[in-house]
Amino acid sequence: MVVGSWDQILQEWCVDTQHIAAAALAQTSDYQFYAAAPVEGDAGWGIIYKEDHDEQIMQQDETELTVKINEATTLKETVETDLKTSGPSKNGLWLGGEKFKVVQKQDDFESKDAKFIWILATRPKKGVHIIATKASILVCMYDEEKNQTSGNCKNAAIAMADYLVSEGL
Repeated sequence: MVVGSWDQILQEWCVDTQHIAAAALAQTSDYQFYAAAPVEGDAGWGIIYKEDHDEQIMQQDETELTVKINEATTLKETVETDLKTSGPSKNGLWLGGEKFKVVQKQDDFESKDAKFIWILATRPKKGVHIIATKASILVCMYDEEKNQTSGNCKNAAIAMADYLVSEGL
């Protein structure tokens, strides 16, 4: 059974490992974050989430178009889009006001007794591992400038995802 707030659980399972700079949880029903870490000063929210905002998005004809970015929508498109048939989502993945490029996605990642969707998205010096279980979306961000690596972040994210599955989430 879950004891404590989800913010605190993310702090302990993810950020306190020193392999994850920030972590957040959303439900698969709406992709809206409801928990984030680091907890102190709500720092996790500032790193991983930004309110709807306008961005200049390059179009196929190489012109730029101002697009309103809703980060929950870009997360949903990233998780639910089949890259092999549809390619990446049109506006990309946005987290914390920064655009990430999806570089790997596995729709049937296995860990312990569970299968889930695993995604790696990167930008210069940063990256995120996204794990979608049946009910939850876990986002774990690493920062190379804090001596964090993708592999260690992924391992910590998988441990947290296994915990979520064990809790029925």
